[in-house]
Amino acid sequence: MASSSSTSIRNYTFQVFLSFRGEDTRYTFTDRLFENLDRMGINTFKDDQLERGEEIRSELLKTIEESRISIVVFSKTYAHSKWCLDELAKIMQCREELDQIVLPVFYHVDPSDVRKQTGSFREAFSIHVGNVAEKKMRRWRDSLTEASNLSCFHVNDGYESKHIEEIINDISKRLNPKLLHIDDNMVGLDFSLEKLISLLSTHSNNILVVGIYGIGGIGKTTIAKIVYNKIQSEYVGASFLQDVRERYKKGHQLQLQQQLLGDIVGKDIL
Repeated sequence: MASSSSTSIRNYTFQVFLSFRGEDTRYTFTDRLFENLDRMGINTFKDDQLERGEEIRSELLKTIEESRISIVVFSKTYAHSKWCLDELAKIMQCREELDQIVLPVFYHVDPSDVRKQTGSFREAFSIHVGNVAEKKMRRWRDSLTEASNLSCFHVNDGYESKHIEEIINDISKRLNPKLLHIDDNMVGLDFSLEKLISLLSTHSNNILVVGIYGIGGIGKTTIAKIVYNKIQSEYVGASFLQDVRERYKKGHQLQLQQQLLGDIVGKDIL
């Protein structure tokens, strides 16, 4: 990974892209979610003028590419729409190629129905059989399965306003990361950086501990900072504690604890 690509921050046209099935949530959940995102000053794209059966426009694909986060609202008839499925496939492609953040919302649907294409999702695919090429159908299925395995939100019971508040809080944290400064000189770090990122890219809920070992001055801290900047937005809380051993020897244990807790909860700990 070259320094120019690993340290730069992309300019996005939209902070959030909303993918949803209009017939299910246009005037209810998605509308309220959009209003709250807009009220928080989060630049959100919501295309609510989709015609069923219409081919997805190239302009819309470009909009997805230029969005930092995609929220996918899976509802009962989401998979009945070829447009929605094409949208999802593009979103998952952007997640893979552009590190786009994807947040699935299961709106009164069972995640297992999305993952395994059962229930109303099986019904939708039975309609598509014979009308859609098998290659595209496979891409749709893979995208549904992959998306359903991501960290997500469930909207089934309780007040929808509470669920929306939770989603807004999560997005706000992701859009306002505390990025660490990285020096421009990063010659020779590409291989080590790629290896470290691959170790952390397991998409697992397990606790991971990865050590970076080597003599002083070879770029261990720089690599750690780059990786932190790259993945910290994927977590509810994150902290970068530097020079722990030296600070501990100087008796700064309390300051280390305060920094760790403060970074995670997002406010100073006294």
